[in-house]
Amino acid sequence: MRKIPIFTLIAILLLGGGYFYYQHASSKVNLTFSFNVSKKDTDKKTISGTIDGAGSTIVTLPVSKNLLNSVKKGNHYNIEATFYNKKHVDKRTSKKLEGPFWSNENNKGLLVNKVKVDNLEKITNQ
Repeated sequence: MRKIPIFTLIAILLLGGGYFYYQHASSKVNLTFSFNVSKKDTDKKTISGTIDGAGSTIVTLPVSKNLLNSVKKGNHYNIEATFYNKKHVDKRTSKKLEGPFWSNENNKGLLVNKVKVDNLEKITNQ
């Protein structure tokens, strides 16, 4: 039976530990929420507005050019968004958030992480 070199074992442990840390340090979050658009910025390709159940907090989301063209100010949309929860909201900002939407810690990551809007579906005309 051959001996396995100690450096090989250390390398395997470090690679395994790094993979485990990477998977759990930045977990992928998929959200679906109702969004009321109050501002549309065509230069930055963003939409701003409020989320149902999230109080009066204004949230700004980046969207693709195709989605931006279909968005109209004042309309209500169902949005599917994805982000990796790498950063966390500081305690001072967290205390200011009101509404049941923010009771889930993962939802708070929507404010500080890079968000990708996957789908945008119109709900009503207003």
